[in-house]
Amino acid sequence: MESKNSDGVRISRRDFIKASAAVGLAAGAAYAASKNFVFNIFSQEDPINDETLQPGWQYSYVPSVCAFCSSTCDILVTTESKNGYIRAVEIDGNPLSPLNKGKICARGRSGIFRTYNVDRIKTPLIRTGPKGTWAFKEATWEEALNYIMQKLQELNVQPWEFLLVGGALACANYKRYFIPFTLGTQIPNINGTPMQTCMFSEQLPTGFVIGGFDLHASDLMDDMSNSSLIVVWGNNGFPTGIFVNRAVRLGEGLANGAYMITIDPRMSESASKSDLWVPVKPGSDLTLAMAIINYIIQNGYYDDNFVRYYTNAPFLAYEENGVLKLLEDDWPDGTVRGFYVYDEISGQVREVPPFSNTNQFDINGNEIRPALKLSPIEFNGKQVTTVFQHLANRVSNYTLEYAAQVADVPLDLIKEVAHRIATTKPMDIVTGLKGFWSDLSPQFRKATAIIMALTGNIDIRGGWVYSGQYREGVKEVLNAYNSAIQSGKSKPGILLQRPEILGSVPLLDLPGELLPIFGIIYAYYNPQFWKTGYPALSYAYAQTLMQQGKTPVATFGMFLDTGAYEALKGEVMWNGKPYTPKVVMSYGGTPFNFLWKQYKKILENTFYIDINILPTEDTLYADVILPDVTYLERDEAFRDDGPAMDSALRGRWQAIPVVYPNTANGLDLFVMFAYMLGKEAGDGYVEWMANSKSIDKEVFKQIIASEMPKYQEYLIKNNGYPPWGSFTAEAWREATVSSLSKKLNIPAEQITEILRNNGVFIITTVDEFFANNERIPWNLPAATPTGRIEIYSTVLYYYVIKTFGYNPIWDPLIAYIPPYWNGGYAVKPGEFVEPPSPYNDPTFKPTPPEMFFIEFKVPPFAYTSSTDNPLLMAIASSSYHKNIYQMAWINPITASQLGINEGDWITIIRWKLPDSNGNYPKLTIRAHITQWIRPDTIGVPEPYGQRNPALTTAIKAIENAGNKPVSELWPESYNPLGGFRQAEQFTVYVRKATPDEIQEATTLATAQTPNTLPSEVVVTPNMEINSTEWEKYEQS
Repeated sequence: MESKNSDGVRISRRDFIKASAAVGLAAGAAYAASKNFVFNIFSQEDPINDETLQPGWQYSYVPSVCAFCSSTCDILVTTESKNGYIRAVEIDGNPLSPLNKGKICARGRSGIFRTYNVDRIKTPLIRTGPKGTWAFKEATWEEALNYIMQKLQELNVQPWEFLLVGGALACANYKRYFIPFTLGTQIPNINGTPMQTCMFSEQLPTGFVIGGFDLHASDLMDDMSNSSLIVVWGNNGFPTGIFVNRAVRLGEGLANGAYMITIDPRMSESASKSDLWVPVKPGSDLTLAMAIINYIIQNGYYDDNFVRYYTNAPFLAYEENGVLKLLEDDWPDGTVRGFYVYDEISGQVREVPPFSNTNQFDINGNEIRPALKLSPIEFNGKQVTTVFQHLANRVSNYTLEYAAQVADVPLDLIKEVAHRIATTKPMDIVTGLKGFWSDLSPQFRKATAIIMALTGNIDIRGGWVYSGQYREGVKEVLNAYNSAIQSGKSKPGILLQRPEILGSVPLLDLPGELLPIFGIIYAYYNPQFWKTGYPALSYAYAQTLMQQGKTPVATFGMFLDTGAYEALKGEVMWNGKPYTPKVVMSYGGTPFNFLWKQYKKILENTFYIDINILPTEDTLYADVILPDVTYLERDEAFRDDGPAMDSALRGRWQAIPVVYPNTANGLDLFVMFAYMLGKEAGDGYVEWMANSKSIDKEVFKQIIASEMPKYQEYLIKNNGYPPWGSFTAEAWREATVSSLSKKLNIPAEQITEILRNNGVFIITTVDEFFANNERIPWNLPAATPTGRIEIYSTVLYYYVIKTFGYNPIWDPLIAYIPPYWNGGYAVKPGEFVEPPSPYNDPTFKPTPPEMFFIEFKVPPFAYTSSTDNPLLMAIASSSYHKNIYQMAWINPITASQLGINEGDWITIIRWKLPDSNGNYPKLTIRAHITQWIRPDTIGVPEPYGQRNPALTTAIKAIENAGNKPVSELWPESYNPLGGFRQAEQFTVYVRKATPDEIQEATTLATAQTPNTLPSEVVVTPNMEINSTEWEKYEQS
């Protein structure tokens, strides 16, 4: 197989250039030139020698994709080799990448330190002692897999009793593995970390408006390079947190003269680069956003043409029983046939198509001019006006003066922010991971998207620009829609009511919001989809709460841990029986990132299988640990270039042989594991993978069938994986290239060669998309149910409200949600608690020692797992960074009042909101005194808190950050819509820590079998270029 040929994936600097020219890769260089790239890698003369190379060694580049975070930057891995010895020595950004444009961050560079980390899990391990301790024995792969099968049989595990845990890496990189796995094996539960705080508090609420879902990894790019105004609103995570694909564009935008505003209680890295820092009070974001919407409407600053013709703002709507409903024409089956607008040309109400990119024509093809402003009229027995007019009415009481009072910042500052946002174009409100996590979060993020829509900054250069893969997905859906209508297989309608159309598109080709629409409504939350009749546990929990007369939670969410802990306690019912998990299996993520004090109870009482590269805190609770390989040690599927505006293909190429011979490729293991569950499960998994993307399905299935047995046999006979190769990677690659070759009429070999040499294969640039009239929504519909940009969310009405009833948290237009300090839905799942005075006052400000609480992202670390990286921890522990990155931020005025000095241990107590057991949770950490945070707010960095003695690097942070995660302070409840924890909806009490608290905060877990600690296990690494053993095996 090509991927097993070590010489085939190793290219010298000179060869990289020569091959690029030889295989028609002049296109790649031309692309780079068109983007004004200037990199020495393209210089034939290579006049600058910026490194000293060892004589006699060969230095080569291997193109790949970084796997340190969901930015998934395109990279080049430098290897050095001599006399059959090889190792990876450096990682750089790929200058041909349309995603990260040759740039890479410290995390990306530190990938070498993950692969060669002394803490690498080098052999399978089976638990021998109590959970919560490091107590394991080494095992062979045969022993470990047999033990797993034995336990599954003993427990009589049913598909719904599995919890599959995956992280952001799995979300951004391995949807094609994870989602088909659950569908094929009929396991309805993925607990994704941090899905709640990432996807369902910020990204999907934004997507309700623009038709997005996975904004950062696939759907959308913040085109800051071309922005005149950049607004970073409470989300340090993307531009400087750091997502390189955003950071590089932020840098270009600032270099090009963009004005930058950061709205954040803390002087974040983004704020430090800004022209204007607006330190708003926590919990004031929604008030400010609604005031800006009001300002835009009242002053006529909205983009009239865009809002009128490309959003559903002109749709007629009416209030009924406190719910805003669109005026619709229905088919006999009750599904939507069309919507109504008021045409200013004819002065009549006209019906417009249910799914279209534009409101320029009615259903009969007549050109119309739909009204935005409209005094109420009566039609079909209803008092109606436009969605736009309803929006104007909803925000009319939210003035800039009131917003300044609530946000506790000067009015002149608020006025400047509002005026710049309303009048500067192109403008980008940066999408991101961070924000105020509370009951108001979904409406706040929806409000920022409405601002972008009102100002017409959707799919214009310098605003929010849809990715190449999103655009291609929209074209697939549009073709499927038109074909189904023309053939009579379906009838015109909104897409969430047309599963036959969505189901005709490969699942993972569904762009943006359409993926969760189909996934939630017709799969995970649909009992009829599952042969067992058991839907996702989160849906069963929502239904259980409703049966108890309570408010449901996670009413529109996928891959959530919502209800998992409650199920363990027997509090989730389905069909009159407890819905209880028995097995947890984790890959590419850690349950440590959930509400850890609850989830570790789940791990204590279930059989836990951990497939991992490095230990994490949850490894202390594993029954079996299976050692994975790193991304430098394996080939992977060819895939789209993330949220890049160009449509491009790229792939991870194996740069070095598998380093530790007793490890195995976790992605391949999933196929083997599916067949361990039974032939029906295995065949189902392969079939779902084959049908999840636009690939050559037969090629895919044939390779899996022929190659998997060889790898399976090798794994058992040799107690580890072969040094080179992956049968799933080969299947995905061959099937992808076969399909693309036919589509583009380019030889498959040429596509593969381009990918091998350049790392990326450019299919269509964003400029070509725009020139070809493929802009969204001007020329193509958005991936919303109606095809328009939706000021009024049809998902929230036609699914969430119709299924679960009305709640202002999921109001389809906009609704004001107060901060609900120490109350709201943060107290107990499904129950609303009205906060007592003064916490019910939006203008409330605490007096120290009572403070607001916020979390913040630390740039060197993507996730918890990256804290065990020597390079990254060295950065975070330097004399300059240590206090900034590892300690809680507190203003000097407040610190002086509390007698707190720099570096003091302090205890932060959630003092008004106890846990269900009556305890008041607390976090002990050192204090960093800085003026760059509001005096009424304390900020805590988020990636720390592990106490696993197997982590020789990560535990170094304990001396400053303590041994508990920031989730220790999260409430036990869930947001009703997104299912996330209201992690900042409470006040805290801050004081100096006691000696006992300090001792507790600096104690490690017990190592009962220190000889099995990975750092103590001596295994000779494999650093040979060729493996005669594998070559001999392959020929047999």
